[in-house]
Amino acid sequence: MTSNQWESTYRRAADQLHSPAPMDEKLLDSARAIKPIRTINTRNSRLLSKAASGFSAIAIAIALLHPAQYLGATPGQIAPQENNREQGMERYRPKPGSLRAKSDAWHALRAEVAAGSYIELCAQWRRQQRASAEEKLPADLVLKAKQHCRILP
Repeated sequence: MTSNQWESTYRRAADQLHSPAPMDEKLLDSARAIKPIRTINTRNSRLLSKAASGFSAIAIAIALLHPAQYLGATPGQIAPQENNREQGMERYRPKPGSLRAKSDAWHALRAEVAAGSYIELCAQWRRQQRASAEEKLPADLVLKAKQHCRILP
């Protein structure tokens, strides 16, 4: 069969199909009863949406453009009078040993242990074992001491 024969067969079969008139009326009535969902106050919601987006744009602009956007900032901090590259970079360079030495009392001992010198660690650990040490060693240093030191009588 060619495509023309298939089309003609289909058209004949479709012409023979008929639905009863009461069924058609029922379907049309049910289709007419379907109504789209209405949103309440669509105009007001659009207006509120536009207002909210406008206010948020203004708030963002103020936050980005305001000179005191950093809390506690003073005019000298934001725009120093002598603004050259070296001074700007110096501000962000970490001070040598400033944070680590202040926050860690055992930094010097840890540095010696990392370098492979266990003499001071073993001495401190022996003092702690004899209960005469004022400060206890941290857990990582105790572990290193147990590995590398022995208690002398």
